[in-house]
Amino acid sequence: MSRTRPDLRAVMVLLLATTPFLFGAFGLVGVILFPHASPLDLAPVHRHDSLAGWSTHRAFTGSGVIAWVTLITASLLMLRLVQVTTESILATRRIRRLLERSATRTASGRWNVPYAEPIALAVGLFRPSIFISNAVAEHLGPDGCEIVEAHERAHLARGDLWARFAMTVVCGLYPDRVVATLQQALILAQEQACDAAVSNSHSRLEIAETLVRMERSRGVRSHLCAGFQDADIALRVRALLEPDFEPLNRSMMRTSTISAVLIAAVFVALEPLHHKIEALFLMLGG
Repeated sequence: MSRTRPDLRAVMVLLLATTPFLFGAFGLVGVILFPHASPLDLAPVHRHDSLAGWSTHRAFTGSGVIAWVTLITASLLMLRLVQVTTESILATRRIRRLLERSATRTASGRWNVPYAEPIALAVGLFRPSIFISNAVAEHLGPDGCEIVEAHERAHLARGDLWARFAMTVVCGLYPDRVVATLQQALILAQEQACDAAVSNSHSRLEIAETLVRMERSRGVRSHLCAGFQDADIALRVRALLEPDFEPLNRSMMRTSTISAVLIAAVFVALEPLHHKIEALFLMLGG
């Protein structure tokens, strides 16, 4: 995946993180619309014989306990998603308000922050804004400051903040190691994509030099904000000066093939899934 173009790779990483949710929703809709996978004629006869004995179980004995545990677990996972969503929104608002307390807004809509270290951030979901410290212009000069601002505006144009928010929410159910891997991959892809966008109007060498100079300051970091110094600077500089990405059509072909195989697999599994859901309701009903 590292040789996939950054703009496509960012989408692929986000889709990879949301795959369990997307296929879960697809399976739920499929169970309702195609409960017996009739287009494939996999089960011409619908049998409930194997479920008949389960209806005599009481809800809190035997298999009924398993059904209730499954239902409670699913409910707790949904509550966890709601919690992570709320915390992420509040954290984004808190960072924005903290920056706005001392910042002044310019005619272009950018916020100047009186901070001693060079920082550049795109913050916000519904009203995203760009915050750049005064030290950026002092350290990089007008041209460097223009590159930094163009990079942050590319984040806003691409909707990267919403992608990072979505990644944070879906990763609320994943182990920490998986979360770190997915977030790092998404942030690197987004940063490389924005670097490439800025290279349409500025020299790649100038962008690389600006990255190296800004790397000396770590500044404010948050996976909910898009900072100019985010991700691995060495990989970003290499992508700028020695781009080695595969053709877009090859990446699209591979992605489409994998997606088609997964969708077909879920479609084939609709009938057994339909029976499992029926069994669950029978056990819950007692």
